[in-house]
Amino acid sequence: MLEKFSSFVYAWSSRPVWTGNLGLARTLIALSGLGTQVFSSVNTLIRPAAGAPDMFCAGPASMSIWCLTPAAGHGWARLACILILAVAASGWRPRYTALPMWWVLVGNQASLTVIDGGDQIISVLAFLLIPLSLIDSRVWHWKTAPAEAGAKHPKTMVLAHISIVVLQVQVAFVYINSCLAKLGVPEWLDGTALYYWLRDPMFGPSGSFREATDLLMVHAIPVAAVTWGTLLLEFFLGISIFIPRKYRLVLLPLGVAFHLGIAVLMGLWSFAFAMWGGLILLLWPEGNLLELVKKLARTALRQRRLGSSSPALTERAHK
Repeated sequence: MLEKFSSFVYAWSSRPVWTGNLGLARTLIALSGLGTQVFSSVNTLIRPAAGAPDMFCAGPASMSIWCLTPAAGHGWARLACILILAVAASGWRPRYTALPMWWVLVGNQASLTVIDGGDQIISVLAFLLIPLSLIDSRVWHWKTAPAEAGAKHPKTMVLAHISIVVLQVQVAFVYINSCLAKLGVPEWLDGTALYYWLRDPMFGPSGSFREATDLLMVHAIPVAAVTWGTLLLEFFLGISIFIPRKYRLVLLPLGVAFHLGIAVLMGLWSFAFAMWGGLILLLWPEGNLLELVKKLARTALRQRRLGSSSPALTERAHK
C-alpha cells in the first residue's frame, strides 16, 4: 500500500510544473492590474465613495503603495505600479517579481475605492502564486522547465504541485460559488436574468452592440439559452477538477469565449484578463499554449506555401 502511494506521489510530482501556461497565466493576471493602472487616472482610482473615505488605509491596507505615498505623489505611485506590473507581465525572473506584483495588486484591492471583482481575484491568485514563483529558477517564464530541473529536489516538486492544486481549487470555487449563488435568484431560474442585465443602462452594452442584443433579448429562446447556458458553464467549470483532462480542454475555449463576451458587452476587460489567467491555471496548467499556437501557425503557413507552389510543380512535371 505504501509502495503504491509512494509511486503515485513520485509520478504526480514528476510532471512538469513550471510551464509556459503557468507563465501565461501570470502574465494575464499582471495585465489585468496593469490595464486598470494604464487606462485609469489617479482621480478615477482614488475618489470619494458613499459612506467611505477616498482611500482605505486601516490595518494591512496601510502598507499599500497608495497609503505609503503622500497624496501629492500618487501620480508617481501609479507609474511605479505600471512599471512593476509591466516587468511581471513580461515574464522576466518570476522569482524576483512575484512579491512586488502581489504587493501592488493587493494594495490596489485593499486601498482603492474603484475596484471590481477582477481586482479581488488577481490579488488572491497573485498571493497563491508566490510559493510557485519563489522556487521558479527560469529567467523567462515562457519556456517550460525540463522535468529533470526539479528531479533533484522532490520536496520542492511536491510543494509546487500542491500550490497548483490550491490554485485550481480557488478558481473552481469562484465558479461553483457564482453558479450556486445565482440559483437563489428567481430570474436566473426562470431564464430571464440576461434580459435584464443586457438591457440595463449602466451594465449593458452600448452602440451597435446594444442594438444587436436588443434584437435578441426580445425572444424567449436566446434569452433562456444564454441565461441557463451561463449556469451550466459555471457549474462544469466549478467541478472541472474532478473530470478527465480531455473534457477540461473542451471547457477552456468555452470559458475564454464566455469572458470575452462579458468584456465586449459589459466592458469588464480587467475581469476578463483575470479570469483567463484563472482558467489556464484551472484547466491546463501543465501545457504551453503559445508554443502550440506557434506550431499550428507554422504548419498552416507551410501548407499554404506548398499549396501555392503546387501549380508550378505540376507545370514543371509536364515539361
